[in-house]
Amino acid sequence: MREKINVMMANPAGNGTILVLTPVPRERYAEVAGKLLQIDFRKCAGASGSGSPFAPGTFTEEVYRKEIKGEQVGFVLEDLRDPESGKMVAGIEMSGMEFCGNAFRAFAYWKAMGARPPLRVVTGRMSGYDGILTAQIDPERAEARVSMPLPVSVTPYESHEAEGVLVDLGGIAHLILKDREPSGELFGSIRKQFERFPAFGVMFLDTKRETMTPVVYVRDTGTTFFEGSCASGTTAAAAVRALESPDGTYRYSFRQPAGTLEAQVTKEAGEVRKIWLSGRVEVSDIIEVEL
Repeated sequence: MREKINVMMANPAGNGTILVLTPVPRERYAEVAGKLLQIDFRKCAGASGSGSPFAPGTFTEEVYRKEIKGEQVGFVLEDLRDPESGKMVAGIEMSGMEFCGNAFRAFAYWKAMGARPPLRVVTGRMSGYDGILTAQIDPERAEARVSMPLPVSVTPYESHEAEGVLVDLGGIAHLILKDREPSGELFGSIRKQFERFPAFGVMFLDTKRETMTPVVYVRDTGTTFFEGSCASGTTAAAAVRALESPDGTYRYSFRQPAGTLEAQVTKEAGEVRKIWLSGRVEVSDIIEVEL
């Protein structure tokens, strides 16, 4: 018998994200995500069965004009009481238990807009990170800004394929390659060296145009996407840029295939101390799908 679940399609700066609202056992994440990633949500109706789940003017980037498909899947958890603060905290887990800043931005925006009046701050937990994340919401501008995890390590990378900088963010790692043509073949040859990470990406950074093409692999689901945008990849690239500069606070804006993300980095005593990541978010109505 086919099962019905409720989901929501989110567009955080072009990084198509499916948020699963119906509880799903963790052992089924990969299975359910695999099915959801095949769905063209433009052909779906809202959970009420009447009309499109997409408001006029949303999901208009070039990448979504012919179809609306997800690049990643997050599973919304029940709010839990934080043992340290005693407060109720929201939670989300990705299908491969990786970390994803854009998914958290989308999740936080959805939580904020579901309250009356809309919340300005949302705190929560996410897979791939042990701490509490804080998101600042601007309902008027449809933006979400999140305090990102700091790099665990930033190390030079060199092989016969490429030279770059590897940034380990704990739940995901990214290799920053400057001024290399985006290539699936190159990504595939490099990716095999980093299976130890739950998720791994290569950020093809064009330093002259300030553009970036993200390619991300999730180990547990076996998926690889040329993503519309990547929040953790933007964080990694911004950290590398800041570490090349004197102490101070810097703002970086990276235009990506389907959206732009901005990072604010504070560097003190030669180390990155704080990173905020911001960008637009669009969300659909609730969609009921059969798997």
